[in-house]
Amino acid sequence: MVGGIRVLTAFLHSGVVREMVLRLKFGGERKLAVTLAELALSSWKETPSTEDTVIPVPTSPGRLRERGYNQAALIASAVSRATGARFVQPLIRSGGESQIGVSKAARPGNVSGKFSVRSGTRCYGRVWLIDDVMTTGATITEIVSTLSDAGIRRVQPAVVCFRRTGEKSIIPRKEVNHAGV
Repeated sequence: MVGGIRVLTAFLHSGVVREMVLRLKFGGERKLAVTLAELALSSWKETPSTEDTVIPVPTSPGRLRERGYNQAALIASAVSRATGARFVQPLIRSGGESQIGVSKAARPGNVSGKFSVRSGTRCYGRVWLIDDVMTTGATITEIVSTLSDAGIRRVQPAVVCFRRTGEKSIIPRKEVNHAGV
C-alpha cells in the first residue's frame, strides 16, 4: 500500500530482474520489455482482462529525449498484447526531472502537478497503470490523483519491481548508464 493505494508488485528490485530493468532503461535493450512483462504477469496476483485498459507511466521529458523511448510504455504494451487489454497513452508529463537520484523527501514535490490527461481519452474497465520500478510511490500517487480528477477512478497500479528505501536504498546514488552490466 502506498498512500492508501494498493500497488501490485512482482519483484524486489534486485538480482536478475534488476539487471534486466537496468539494461532496458540504460542499455537500450528494448526486447527485455516483453520478458519483464511476462515475468510480472506471472507474479502479480491479478492481471488485466480484455475489458481493461493498460496505460504506462510517462517518463520525464529529458529521459525520453535521452533514451528515445519510454521503458514503462514498452512494458505496458507487452502486457496489453499478452492479456488482450486495450493499450492507450493518455498521460502527459510536463516537466519534472527523473526520480532517479531524488531523495525520498523531495520525490512528491518533483512530480506534483506534472501530469495531465489528454482530453477525449477513453479508458475502459479497470485501468492498469504500469511502471518498471517503484521506490516511494510518489509518482504513482500523483498519477492516480490526476486520473481521479479526470474521472478515471478504477485504477490498479502495477509495477515490475519495488525498490526498498531506507538503509539499503540506492536513492542517494544516481544511477548511470549500466550498458554491459
